[in-house]
Amino acid sequence: MTAESWALLCEIGCWGWILSSAGFILGSFPARGFFRAGNALGWGGSFLACYALWIIGMMHA
Repeated sequence: MTAESWALLCEIGCWGWILSSAGFILGSFPARGFFRAGNALGWGGSFLACYALWIIGMMHA
């Protein structure tokens, strides 16, 4: 892969990480004192995957 491809992967990972964290907060805690574990698992997995993608992209860019 070229440096531009790694940089694009890094940017996609960063935005995915940011949006996944917002989705985790808004989707897992819909109301005060209420927690949705199913949503948290999905958003948390997306959060970790995008963070890993971001870090890998930064290492190679």
